[in-house]
Amino acid sequence: MVMRTYGLSGSGLDVDQLVKDLMKARRTSYDKIWQKKTQLEWKKTDYNSLYTTIRDYRNTTVFNYKLQNSLIPKKTSSTAENTVAASANAEAANVSHDINVLQLAAGAKLTSLGSISVPSASKDSLGSQFGLAADTYAIVLKNGTASANIQVDTSKSIYEFVSNINNAGIGIRANYDTTLDRFFIYTTGSGAGVDIDFSDTVDPDGLDFINKTLKLADVTSFSTSGQTSSMEIGVTDPEATLSSQLGMTGSFTIKLSNGTSSKDITISSSDSLNSLITMIEAAGVNAEADYSADLFTLKATSGMLSLAGSDQAAIDFLNEKLKLNISQTTPNPSGKDAQFNLDGVNLAQASNNFTVSGVTYNLKALGSASILVSSDNEQAVANVKSFIDSYNTLLEKINGELEEEKYANFLPLTSEQKKEMKDAEITDWEKKAKSGMLHHEAVLQDVVYKLRSDVSTPVTSLTGSYNSLAAIGVTTGNYTEGGKLYLDETKLKKALEEDPDVLSKIFSTNGDTANQQGVAVRFYNTLKTAQDKITAVGGYSGTITSDTSSSLAKQIRRYNSDLDKMNERLQDIEDRYYKQFDAMETALSKLNQQSSWLMQQFSG
Repeated sequence: MVMRTYGLSGSGLDVDQLVKDLMKARRTSYDKIWQKKTQLEWKKTDYNSLYTTIRDYRNTTVFNYKLQNSLIPKKTSSTAENTVAASANAEAANVSHDINVLQLAAGAKLTSLGSISVPSASKDSLGSQFGLAADTYAIVLKNGTASANIQVDTSKSIYEFVSNINNAGIGIRANYDTTLDRFFIYTTGSGAGVDIDFSDTVDPDGLDFINKTLKLADVTSFSTSGQTSSMEIGVTDPEATLSSQLGMTGSFTIKLSNGTSSKDITISSSDSLNSLITMIEAAGVNAEADYSADLFTLKATSGMLSLAGSDQAAIDFLNEKLKLNISQTTPNPSGKDAQFNLDGVNLAQASNNFTVSGVTYNLKALGSASILVSSDNEQAVANVKSFIDSYNTLLEKINGELEEEKYANFLPLTSEQKKEMKDAEITDWEKKAKSGMLHHEAVLQDVVYKLRSDVSTPVTSLTGSYNSLAAIGVTTGNYTEGGKLYLDETKLKKALEEDPDVLSKIFSTNGDTANQQGVAVRFYNTLKTAQDKITAVGGYSGTITSDTSSSLAKQIRRYNSDLDKMNERLQDIEDRYYKQFDAMETALSKLNQQSSWLMQQFSG
């Protein structure tokens, strides 16, 4: 840094202002280069904005109009919408389909057969919720060919166990409902290929957790032949309490069900064996019990009797005290395929939503329906309107950039210039300074010319009267409107009635040359060329950070380099001015000192 000594002489010169004034003229060339660079940056930004617009229009609108679904829309009707709903794509034939749904597809699922928590227990951990000792269990859960190892940590909550299943990535979800106190597990998919399978679990504690703690097990059901104690149970007085006869403590609930109705009966240690038998038979669910020769018997009077959902303590009592053989087997439920007859052919699908020959069916209930497929000319007209609107919007934007007025006398404002202006004045100035950056740009003029040619040129590979947009009612307006399209709906509807495939032919026909191609195919190629040309000029982005090849990016980099060099030179010049003024101040100071000495000598 230059050491500045001016002011010592008492000259009264404002050196800073003098240097600033001297540098102002020197900075004129720098400011001109900076303004040119700024204009190129604005131009690059405008090019990038237009590039994005063209790219999006090409990748969405134009691409969609190369596809049959936009050009040959179909509609469907169902005679039983609540049984089968349907939709159709362009591949579907205009015919009626008969479908009879015999079975809906379903996933596999399991639900706790009863309440699972210890009454009033905290749910902070599996240990507190279910009265389990501190431990970890290993469970293997499979769905088809996918499997996951799930760890059960009794110090963690049931919600963390649920999260472990949900995050396993095997198409199985679980949840715990606090209100119902039930655990639910189900497959996210449907069909015969999905299942919930614990069969690879070898940890007995893990199986007990699934079967007994979460009550997901299949429990043995009783037929009319029933089950009898495998050995004498040791009851000497069936009227005495279960506590005194069998050492029972506390109480438990047995859930009895015959498939249509169920009944919960609560047994306590103060009840007797005979009172247990009485409560079973009074439940009203076709259950019968008996005690004879120190053996206990339980059976159904008709149909089947299930104990599913009973307390684990109840199952243990029946097995351990009454010597029955009630098993709790690990379940392995599977999903179901949808079974249906379509046009006389029996078929199956893993999902209730599927597509056959261009028709997508949504099975909702068992039963029959007829599905009628027909052309949707109203939608076809709407699609053409949409195409025209989006084309006109694109053309309006490009023409707007081409015709936007350019104000040559309004250059980018330097920071010094802005200091002398009000905010409103700066805003108005910069609006004009940024205007017309793409005024009459040859790249954009070529795009407009090519698009208008693509619209007006007939598709030479087509025969008949419908071989151009004009033939189906799509025409351009006055020349001054820049190629804006208009639609004659009456003419288009007539063409669709005479030839349902007319839009497909005019828009999506492929060919070796542009004249042989459909309008959407031409547009797709024309806009790709436009993107490439814009990229060559302005690059993919509005900045030069990742742009090393576009012509504007190269020019901006050159200007940046020039400005850096000029800035260094200006700094050197400024430093030289200050050194010169410092030297002058030093000389004046010495002169003043000498003058003072002489004056003192003369006065002496």
